[in-house]
Amino acid sequence: MNDLAAEIPALAQALSKNSPYVGCGPGGKTTGYVKDGEFLVRAKTNPDGSLIQSTPEARKSIDAILHRQGYDAPFRAEAIRALDEAPENIRVRIAPDLEVVKWGITKLELALDGPLLDPVIPLKVAFEFIACHLGTDIYEEIQPLDEIRHALTTGELDPSLIHVERLIAEKSHPFHGIIFEGNDPYAKVQIRFFGKLGFRIHFLRLAIGGPRGEYTHDLITNEEHVRKISECKVD
Repeated sequence: MNDLAAEIPALAQALSKNSPYVGCGPGGKTTGYVKDGEFLVRAKTNPDGSLIQSTPEARKSIDAILHRQGYDAPFRAEAIRALDEAPENIRVRIAPDLEVVKWGITKLELALDGPLLDPVIPLKVAFEFIACHLGTDIYEEIQPLDEIRHALTTGELDPSLIHVERLIAEKSHPFHGIIFEGNDPYAKVQIRFFGKLGFRIHFLRLAIGGPRGEYTHDLITNEEHVRKISECKVD
């Protein structure tokens, strides 16, 4: 969502809140999240015993460590001030046995390490869009439609009948969209989220005649658009 922040700042901020991110910088990569526009690393202990923490957490940890070592409040306050004033990416000794490095973050990336979207979900969206083209014919008991209904009810996709292709664009754009791409020679529907993440659903045993439709949701104006593109032919 970073490349949409200028166009849809409120939505971008809402979607990025508490989302997992990877911060990249001279110190390597570290995981964290964004809160109030600030990247906060997730605390962890390295194998060598050193701590990785956000600066607010580090202040508390330094105070607690030095307090356990017997240092008085003025000394602890001076150590925390040294932390705050330390330049980035340079190791600084703030107490006899305590060193810190304030690693800078030069780039944020979404942590795309979660589970992928279940392909049944875009299949369901595409089938409902196909229903808008077919009207009451969607209720016909014919084999290609029965095969799609079976996949939706069981969650099992037979690749010889239905194929859900995952797509990804280089940049995000402020829209969601869905389009019936026509028959080539079978019906295909493409779905786009934020213009970037996409799915092309291949209905390998289905062909549809009549007009092709397209739906878009403009995320800047919050307006929806539906338009007819052209006629489809079924051989």
